[in-house]
This record gives sequence, C-alpha cells and structure tokens, in this order.
Amino acid sequence: MKRLQANFTLQHKLNLFIYLGVFVLLLNFPVVYFEVSRMNERILSLELTEDLYNTILEMRRYEKNFFLYQDKTSLASTSYYYDQAKELFSKMQVLFKKSFPKSECAELEKGLQQYGAFEIFHDVPQENSPETDAQLEIRSVGKQVVDCAGTLLKVERNHVAKALRNALRWPLIFMGAMLFLFLMGAQLVRRKVIRPLADIERATGDVARGDFSPIPHTGKMESQVDHLVVAFNRMARELEAREEQIVHSRKIASLGTLVSGIAHELNNPINNIVLTVDALVGGRKVSEERRSVLLRDILRQALRASEIVKNLLEFSRAETSVYKELSLTELLRDTIQIAENHIVISGVRLHDEIAEDLPKINGSRQGLEQVFLNLITNAVHAMPQGGDLTIRASLEDANKIKIQVQDTGTGISDENLPHIFDPFFSTKDVGRGTGLGLSVSYGVVKKHGGQIQVKSKVGKGTTFTIILPVHEG
Repeated sequence: MKRLQANFTLQHKLNLFIYLGVFVLLLNFPVVYFEVSRMNERILSLELTEDLYNTILEMRRYEKNFFLYQDKTSLASTSYYYDQAKELFSKMQVLFKKSFPKSECAELEKGLQQYGAFEIFHDVPQENSPETDAQLEIRSVGKQVVDCAGTLLKVERNHVAKALRNALRWPLIFMGAMLFLFLMGAQLVRRKVIRPLADIERATGDVARGDFSPIPHTGKMESQVDHLVVAFNRMARELEAREEQIVHSRKIASLGTLVSGIAHELNNPINNIVLTVDALVGGRKVSEERRSVLLRDILRQALRASEIVKNLLEFSRAETSVYKELSLTELLRDTIQIAENHIVISGVRLHDEIAEDLPKINGSRQGLEQVFLNLITNAVHAMPQGGDLTIRASLEDANKIKIQVQDTGTGISDENLPHIFDPFFSTKDVGRGTGLGLSVSYGVVKKHGGQIQVKSKVGKGTTFTIILPVHEG
C-alpha cells in the first residue's frame, strides 16, 4: 500500500481528476437525455389526459341537454363524446401502460363501463317526462367519471412538475460535481505547484541576501516541483558551504595580510629601539648630548609602535560615539585645516568647493573627522608628484548631503577597486599600511545612515563620494 502511495504522483492525481471530470461530463448527457425523454412522455400523457377530461365534460354537457330537452341530437353527441373518451382512454393505456397511475385508471375505466351500460340512451323518453331513477344513476356515474378524470389530470400535472424538477436537478448535480472536481484539482495544483514555486521565489531572494535556509519539504517526490525544491535545498546547502569556505579563505588571507602588515609596522620601531638601547648599554662611552638624542629616538619609536597598536584596537573594538547636531561645513573646514600642512608639503593644490548653507546633520564629530581626514590623506599619498585635490559638499536633495573628495593621482585598478573597503586590504607596499582606514571609514559612514562610493581610473585619479542624511530634528 505504501509503495502504491509512493508511486501515486501529482500527475496521476491530476489525471484522476481529469478522468473523473470527463466521466461526469459524459454521464451527464444520457441522464439528462433520459430525464428530458421522461418529461416529454409525461407532457404527452398530460395532453391526452386533458383531452380526455375535456371530452368527458362535453359528454356530460350533452347528457344534461338530452335529459332536459330529450332531443336525439344531444343523445347522438353524448354517444359520440363517450366513444371519443373510450378511444382516448384506450390509447393512454397502450402508450403509458407502465407509467400510468393504476388506481385512478381502474376507477375511470370502471366508471366509463358503467356509464356506457345504461340502456336509457337507446330509448328516448317523452317530453316533460319525470326524472327517473335511471337518470339519477346516470348522472351519479357521470359525476364519478368526471371526478376520476379530474383526479387523473391532477396526478399527471404533478408527474410533469416532478419530471421537470428532475430534468433541472440532474444538470445542477453534475455541474456541482464538476465544480467540486475542479476546485479539488485547483487546490491540489495550488498546494503542490503554486505554493512551492512561491516558496522557491522567496527563498531565491533570501539566498541573494545571504540567508541559505532550506525550503520546508515533506520528502514526498510527487511531481517535478518536488524535485525542484529538493534540488534548490541541495544548491542552498552547497552555496552555504562554499560561502563558508570562501569566507574562511578570505579570513585566512586577511589575517595573513594583517599579520604581515602589523609585523612590518612593529618591526621597524622595535628594531630601532633595540639598536638604540644596544648603543646605550654596549659599553661604549656616549656623551650626554648623544644619550639625550638616543633616548628621544627610543621614545619616538615607542610612540610609533603604540600608535600602530591603537589603530588596530580602534578597528577591532565596538566604538561608542556621541552623536549630536553638527555643521558639516565647519567640520570639513576644520579637517582641511588639520591636514593643511601635509597638503602643502606634498605640493598638492587644494580646491575648496564646500557650500556655506549646508543643513545640519546628526553624527559623531570624531568619527566623521577621522573619515574625511583618512580620505584626504589617501588622496595626498596618491599624488606623490603633486596634483589637484578637490573637496566638494552640496545638498543632493532635501534630505541628503553629498561630499566628494577628488584627486588627480595614480588611481585604483579595476582589479583592486571592489576590495578597497575590505578589512586589511591595502594597495600600499607591505609595511606602509594595515588596510584598516577605508574599512573603518566605511563602518562609520554606515553607522550614520549614509553611503560611501568610489570611482577611479588608473592614471587619472579617484573620487570618493559620501552621502549623509540631513538631521530631521
């Protein structure tokens, strides 16, 4: 039984619904045809019954005239309609022998036989003859015949109404059955096809955002959609595993770059300190002036090592900054003033295009100052032979301020451009940087709800663009 259920796929279920629908549709035609035929038969029977009833009424009318006026014409008409009634009744018995009501027919047949058995119709009474017992009996039997015919007519009308209801009921039943099968099939398609496809569409977006959660699945392989869901889950697992491998590899590579950079950065001041200390304690005579110079050099090299360690700690720890309302124009001008000596010494020409009427922003002065100073310093380093440094700040729209730091330096290659915000990535020679500056800047801008972008062309320069939201009060 379980094996049969396992082999009973979605296609088999849909085929079953289709076959049942076709069967119900085909069954509808003979049933409806049968009911319509029965209705036609009952209508024909009703027409004959009405003719019989009307004929009997005519017979009674001429019978009444005969007894009132004792004319042979009325007697002849009575006999004529009596024969017509017997002929119609016989025809009805032949045509509708099975469907005709037996009790009503038996009473009507008995009444017609009694009515035709009276001999008074053969002896015309004299004018003004008194009403005889035979006449009373004939009238009584005639009334009984009319009542039986009326009852039979009523029964036939009920039969026609019932046949009409059946003729209308069966198409409705078959339509309901087909609608039920259609809804069941639609529900099956929605549950087995549409919903899994919607889940796949949603999961595809989740994968694009880095969420590799599998799509819930019962494990029953009933359709190609189930195979697709299983394949998608397998792909998601493999992508997650590959991403973990890539992240792990990048961590190892970044760690190697970090260790190499930190080692070279710390090695230089440590070597200088060791050599200086060796000169002081090596047994050689050192003048007081020379000793003072050597000690200052030791202090300078120690401060350099301390600064390297401080930069590394600032990157690794979660900084708690104080956010307040700031004037971006004032902040940029103060940052330029801090870097002004470095800019002038490097032979770089500064172009100030900072708007004066910029709205306030909500941010950390220390963090944003570090970002702008880092971008200015990198721009100056990219122009060892001098060049043009342009700093722009303007209102992008009612809610955003755009800041640009543009240089005419060496530029960044297309190969390195996608990685410049990665931690520990640096285009400088080993020992000249740890690759933390732009990564820290990226994090600071993101914390301020902004964006940082870069465009660069080798030999023509680089432009960093920062978008910051306006303070809304």
